[in-house]
Amino acid sequence: MSVETLASNPADLNTLHIALVLFAIGLGGFVKGFIGLGLPLIAIPIMSTVIDPRTSVAILALPMIVSNLVQARTGGHVLTTAYAFRWLLIPLACGSAIGTMIITGIPVDYAKAIVGGIVVAFALLTLSGKQPVIPSGMDRIARPAIGLFGGIIGGMTSFFGPPVIPYLMSLRLEKTRFVQVMGMAFMIGSIPLLIGMIVKGFAPPNVLLVSVAGVAAVFVSMYIGGLLRNRVPQALFMKLIAVMLIIIGGRMLWFSLMS
Repeated sequence: MSVETLASNPADLNTLHIALVLFAIGLGGFVKGFIGLGLPLIAIPIMSTVIDPRTSVAILALPMIVSNLVQARTGGHVLTTAYAFRWLLIPLACGSAIGTMIITGIPVDYAKAIVGGIVVAFALLTLSGKQPVIPSGMDRIARPAIGLFGGIIGGMTSFFGPPVIPYLMSLRLEKTRFVQVMGMAFMIGSIPLLIGMIVKGFAPPNVLLVSVAGVAAVFVSMYIGGLLRNRVPQALFMKLIAVMLIIIGGRMLWFSLMS
């Protein structure tokens, strides 16, 4: 099904298609609620079996924003946490806007290959027990650069996790705080994505209606995943994050090399 077909006639999505789209978003939301990431990684490939991948991204944009807003509120003290990580979040927002503007002029596959390779290497180090730690003095210098770099890469590739997650893992944050900061970063990056999709014509009102339905699926599934996360020990939680990073980075490498 093409973008134009879905945009001009939403009735082309039959009951089975809509059920599959909502199932994909719900499954991605459960994974995100459990480990703090994975919504687009899980949902988009499933959704793209019945609709155009670009329309899949457009449908997922609003659930991404809402889910990340919910995630950002995890553990409370939202303003305090946001202020503490302001030099990560502000440059990330600026970088996201830049990446969104230049996406058509940059070889995205090269960016995906580079970031994917870095992510896989970092995740393998984490699983080996040799995860690097950024000294506090260096962190003050590195944080704005990482935020800007993560925003630019996320704006170009529509995925903000790989550049930001390894940095947050290196800080050895407690798992609830880790999930909260990720939610803040991803929410800031998702807003320019939605705006860009609307401007480029991939998110007309009828597509946004499907996206709104996806928000409900994300709310329920994230809550269930969050309940399970509270029962998982910190060490196992970080190992699960590392495994997810290997999947994400490997997928980025595979598709960049096969394109």
